[in-house]
Amino acid sequence: MNQKYLMNMMEIASDFDAISTELFALSHNAADNPQYDPKTKLYSLVRSTEENAVQLRHLAGRVLGKSSEPIYDTVVSAMGIGVVEEEKWLKITVPAILPSRNQRDNLAYITRPLRHCLIQFQRENPMERFRNCGICIVHMYDEALGIRRVRDYDNIETKRYLDVIESILLTNDSGLLCSVLQTTKMGERDCTQFYLMQPETLSIWAKDHIKSNT
Repeated sequence: MNQKYLMNMMEIASDFDAISTELFALSHNAADNPQYDPKTKLYSLVRSTEENAVQLRHLAGRVLGKSSEPIYDTVVSAMGIGVVEEEKWLKITVPAILPSRNQRDNLAYITRPLRHCLIQFQRENPMERFRNCGICIVHMYDEALGIRRVRDYDNIETKRYLDVIESILLTNDSGLLCSVLQTTKMGERDCTQFYLMQPETLSIWAKDHIKSNT
């Protein structure tokens, strides 16, 4: 194996080992001190884990070359990213609430598997790209975690995800061609759903999905 790849592999292994050590320390602190608040540290560990996961995917892609596609098939399945063609629209599901704008979250953790999922869908279900399009975004929050997590739409990063969708399924996401509607719901788990449809279908979608209490 290429020496550079070996060094990268060792660095990634070392980083994962450090994350494991920190997580064990965090659990011990929480067990020893009931007042201990792990939120900030947990968030940092999640970010580090996602960054390392992306690095590991990149390394696997470089080492395996064309045979790396099954890796992303597995990632897409494990994360629960999906595309479903329903009668009047196309539904794309991302298993997370989208990050805040200007937040240093590792967007590639989800956007790259999302892109792979859309490419595979287009290969298996060839369809003409949308020209004029209605895009409806549902921000689904886990009801068990309360409503204080719900954010304003102007503080949610949607552009990077819409750019991925546009690159595979749209001719252009210009405001002259696309109308975007957003709504928020409470559900069993966090996720974000993107619905793509012909503009004349927007009113039907809105009637089915937007309730008086949203």
